[in-house]
Amino acid sequence: LGFGKLNGIVNSMLVLVGVTVLFFLIGAVIVARRVAMIPTIRIVSTKQPPELSIVLGLTWHLFNSHIWSTGQDAAAVIKKQLMLLLPGVKIFLDVDDLKDIGALEQYIRGTTMILFFLSQGYFRSKNCLREIRSS
Repeated sequence: LGFGKLNGIVNSMLVLVGVTVLFFLIGAVIVARRVAMIPTIRIVSTKQPPELSIVLGLTWHLFNSHIWSTGQDAAAVIKKQLMLLLPGVKIFLDVDDLKDIGALEQYIRGTTMILFFLSQGYFRSKNCLREIRSS
């Protein structure tokens, strides 16, 4: 019935799967080594990362206040870098977390501290001024 010819195909498929798994494992090891080399903030005395707790009722460690037109890209970079340096930190950034602009003051109240990224036009923005008043 021709089943004898399938052995070659099955063996080829097994070799292909084995090579694919090997490449995957090598890639995983490389990624793990790179992640281990990313610098993080550590406490000098313990050489451990700080324990990041949030007071009951609060949602974020940091609210990143900026104006969209001139500060959006920089605010996103600040968030990304802080999250790399402080694994587990919760940072509010409007493009990621804002659900309702009308609740802006509630987002501020749900945050431990605020970073005001002052770029051109910041003090002319109604929403930025709302964030300042709410803090």
